[in-house]
Amino acid sequence: MIQDHKKIYDLFKSSTFNMMSNKIVFEYSENIEAQLTALDIDYEKIRTESIEVNNDNFPLKIFENYKSYLKLNEVKHSNVLILNINERPYSFINGETYIDFILDSGNFFFTNSRSFDHFLTFLKEQDKDTDEAFHFVDYYNSTNRKIVFTSLTDKGRLIIKFFNEINHFEEKVDLSKSFSNFKNCFSEENHHLPKFLKNSIIDFASRYDSDTRIYQLYENLNTITNKAKVNFEIYLNNLSIDKIRKDYDEYKSKYFKEVSDILNNLTQKIIGLPLLIATTLFAIEKVKENHGFLYILIVTTLITSVYLFSLLKINYNDLDYVDKLSNEDFKTLKENKFFIKNQNEMEIFLEIKKRVSNKINHLKCICESYFWVSGVSNILTICYILHFLNLNFQVISFLALFFVFLMTIFRNEILNKSKR
Repeated sequence: MIQDHKKIYDLFKSSTFNMMSNKIVFEYSENIEAQLTALDIDYEKIRTESIEVNNDNFPLKIFENYKSYLKLNEVKHSNVLILNINERPYSFINGETYIDFILDSGNFFFTNSRSFDHFLTFLKEQDKDTDEAFHFVDYYNSTNRKIVFTSLTDKGRLIIKFFNEINHFEEKVDLSKSFSNFKNCFSEENHHLPKFLKNSIIDFASRYDSDTRIYQLYENLNTITNKAKVNFEIYLNNLSIDKIRKDYDEYKSKYFKEVSDILNNLTQKIIGLPLLIATTLFAIEKVKENHGFLYILIVTTLITSVYLFSLLKINYNDLDYVDKLSNEDFKTLKENKFFIKNQNEMEIFLEIKKRVSNKINHLKCICESYFWVSGVSNILTICYILHFLNLNFQVISFLALFFVFLMTIFRNEILNKSKR
């Protein structure tokens, strides 16, 4: 069939013609007469001046350009050729689009224009003369080409005008899918969804002039429908997104405060570490000749190390506890039906959760770094004291390795308990 389109296109391409409402008048030539005869198309020859062909004599519906096709009373045809003599010809055959007589499945020019007509028909069907309290479309007038939506809450109304002309929609976007999504809102299982859909339409379309509203509405059906579904889910779950955000802000503040308290505690220890080392070294220098005092410094350093490590263990466990609590709270929030169906609404909460987790992990790294820095510093200090106690290098090295071994055991004990 596409070959028939091409032959007819070649007929027009090689002729001078005038397209009228009910017939096409060609400037006479033997070539045009021969082509019409070959195509088995009836025509009327007016002397040697012109050839007239009734539109119905062609086996398809022919349009001179986009504009002549894009009309509500024309897009219903299923076998169409748009000549576009100075551009590329468009053909529509059995629901498929051809550009330059080549199948183009990614072009939705015909699909969108026909779907727009179906959209208006669907809206007309929603103007039902019933006693029901809710009417999706409050008024539809085909003669005046006017659609009215009355707000359920503001006691206002939205007037949408439409015309016989159809907008030339984006050809690479299949708007018929958006229309299908829109129609699904009226299925039986979505009994109350049309109420939210109506509010969403009024809210969106009121931003545009009445003359362009219908096109903006159709092009953005997906946005409008998805907004209505979100509001419907909020209604079904008795859930306020603002309330959730407020609650989660409290959650964020709560855990940020706890993490900040731990950070302040660690900061004090880190700031005090150089001072502690300097004081110990100064004391060693002063009493290096007094072995009794050196032994006391060793014992003091060991006790201080155990004390610091114990406090560090508490801080680490506190961080782990805060992490677990925040994960549980977030998991409870995420498992709400509303967020399961509307994943995009979780973005702000995911960002907050990510910040809390990152801060906790960062502080855990600081805890472990402080553990090793303070531990190794104290071991080196003890080794330095042992040097003044005249112990040989092998003994000092052995004791240093022994203390490192004890630190490793202590460190693993902290981590293993925190993971239980």
